[in-house]
Amino acid sequence: MIPLSLQTCLLGFVLFLLASSIRVYGDSNLVLESDQPITYSDQNKTIHALGNASLKGDDFLVLAEEISWNRETGDALAVGEVSITRGDSRILADRVHLQTNTGDYLAINAAGGTPPKHFTAQRMESNGSIETYHHGVLYMSEPGLFEPNIRAKHYTADSNRSTFSISTSQVRIGNILIGILPGYTGKKRDGLGGVSSMIKVGKDGTLGWYGEVGFDYKWSDLTAGATLTYYQDRGLLLSPMITHSKSFEDGYIKSRLKGGWVNDTASNLGTDARGLPIRQNRGYAHFSNLSRFSDRFRSSTAIEWESDSEMIRDFKRNEFYSNQWNQSYNEMSYEGDGYTVSVFTRWQTNSHESMVEQLPLLTMDGGPYYKANLYHSGSLSYGNLIQRDEYGVKEPSIRRFNIGYKTEKPLALANGLVLNPSLALFHQDYDLPTGNPNRSFFEYGLDLHAHFHQPLPYSNEIWEIDRMLHSMKLSVGYRGTEHVSGSNSGAIPTVNTVVEDLNLAPLDILDHKDSEIIRPKQLIRFGWENNLFAKWNEANRKLLSMRAFYDVYNSREAGTQDSDFLYADLSVHPAHWVSLNVRHKVDLQSGENYRKSYGLSVRDGRFQGASLSYLSYLDFNNYTYFSGWKRLNEKLFSSLSALYDLDQDFLTYWNGRLEYRTGSSWVWDFTITQRKGTNRENNTEFSVGLSLSGFKLNQLTEPDGLSSIYAM
Repeated sequence: MIPLSLQTCLLGFVLFLLASSIRVYGDSNLVLESDQPITYSDQNKTIHALGNASLKGDDFLVLAEEISWNRETGDALAVGEVSITRGDSRILADRVHLQTNTGDYLAINAAGGTPPKHFTAQRMESNGSIETYHHGVLYMSEPGLFEPNIRAKHYTADSNRSTFSISTSQVRIGNILIGILPGYTGKKRDGLGGVSSMIKVGKDGTLGWYGEVGFDYKWSDLTAGATLTYYQDRGLLLSPMITHSKSFEDGYIKSRLKGGWVNDTASNLGTDARGLPIRQNRGYAHFSNLSRFSDRFRSSTAIEWESDSEMIRDFKRNEFYSNQWNQSYNEMSYEGDGYTVSVFTRWQTNSHESMVEQLPLLTMDGGPYYKANLYHSGSLSYGNLIQRDEYGVKEPSIRRFNIGYKTEKPLALANGLVLNPSLALFHQDYDLPTGNPNRSFFEYGLDLHAHFHQPLPYSNEIWEIDRMLHSMKLSVGYRGTEHVSGSNSGAIPTVNTVVEDLNLAPLDILDHKDSEIIRPKQLIRFGWENNLFAKWNEANRKLLSMRAFYDVYNSREAGTQDSDFLYADLSVHPAHWVSLNVRHKVDLQSGENYRKSYGLSVRDGRFQGASLSYLSYLDFNNYTYFSGWKRLNEKLFSSLSALYDLDQDFLTYWNGRLEYRTGSSWVWDFTITQRKGTNRENNTEFSVGLSLSGFKLNQLTEPDGLSSIYAM
């Protein structure tokens, strides 16, 4: 007797295989053809075609060595290497009886399916909306020596009622019996994806030898599953996951919940980021949701709980590189006609991470509205801000109210030249335990833009270009910010500290998210932007995008001189298979590079590809990152990635992987990874994995976690 849990998984596998059906419909407008002359029998009113015969309708095609067709009754008989094709479904049989008026048929010794599913049956019948398979074998993909399959004496499906019935069935791997399921009658569900599974063994330098098994099950819009990993030196890690994705007319819902728990048996777990001992009972839970309920209302949520600061670093290292700072928040927004209202909350989930809670942050942005020959825009926000340190200690609440207003008037001068003067007011009120400081700013601005467009008579068949268009924009912007009034403004705390802004800083006062750092200033910024477009066979693509901005003058308070920055980025895509990206931000006074990054990537369709990146932040943390992959043949896939620390002059990370497919459903994965850095990461790991039907939860074929950070 099979346990109930295993029966449930096997039943899901059955439902996956039976999720689609095959139908052939007749049509009165039919054409019969053959190599040999077509004959007609007046006695039985039958047209007979012999030799590569074909019977073609508007939506189906029957091929056979011999076809007999009665045009009056619509009865047809196809014999010898028969194939029936309709859409992406195909049936092969020794003999087919077809009723062309109704689409009903009987196929003898039939095989076929709708990719990727496949079936064989001694007899297959179709009668109206009902299909029946007799002595059938159903496969997840193409038949093979070790391919999973279901064998049953009878299977019936009703497409109108969305019901099916299956007799007692055998679940097999090739010809190996796995289990027996009792007969079942129920409803067919759209979107069934069935069961996937995996098994993996390996050794990690800090975790020891380990074995891992996992499965996932897809039912309609829901996918659920789990992995169990036993570490010789650390214990058993349970990692469940559930995802939900649904689209509807006006929106969508996408959710994911994943987690892990382990009773860590290591003799010495070390300390966390605070220097405190790590407890033995460890775990994590991450939840995310993105929903759009209509064209106006959307919601975004993230909850990321971890028992200690090192949990992900120890057990989910690839996730750690892209998830070093956890966020727990919810934002709901409404997008009206010319305005947006949002409610944002953020709270401390992990006491080992300091943060500023926002409970809540209410904002309203409006505009630009055109009235009285001027454009008007504004913003309102109220925030209840609470600072918490890495021990969870709560500071007194800071209540902040911001209001801003801006008006501007673009003036078209001549030949693409536009002058845009602007005025802005910004006011802040604070409610602090020590008092109620406030301050107001007045900002005046003047922008001059020049736009140019030039068609270029250039063509190149190799690069697939028959026409080009160059677009350029030159700009100069001035902003003067004055502190016009305030009371006890020196008591306003800097709640959100900006370490260094590696990107282009905002120009307008209303665009500053960290409003506490606003100060009086005078700023002049030059801009130069270029875009190059190509056209090929009426299709457009962007070949080049380049932006450069130079803060030629940046003066703040009492004549002090702040840094003048040059910011530039370049993106080049001469063809779909190659791209180049460059980003720079330089302090022109000190010569310090705040950011330098270069990235080159090439790919040859689905067969091979490579990327090379260089990154430097604040003249330290200099890295190069390489990632490459190649599909050697239909069954063999390889990849290699590496991260080199130029400051320390050593290879801090590398990963090599070889993937081998056996049949259509099984994938072998051989992986070796070496890390060098902190004490927790100095290790070598190798593993061997086997997955069925492309395992979803612990995806063996997905790139390593570094790629999302270092690939341009």
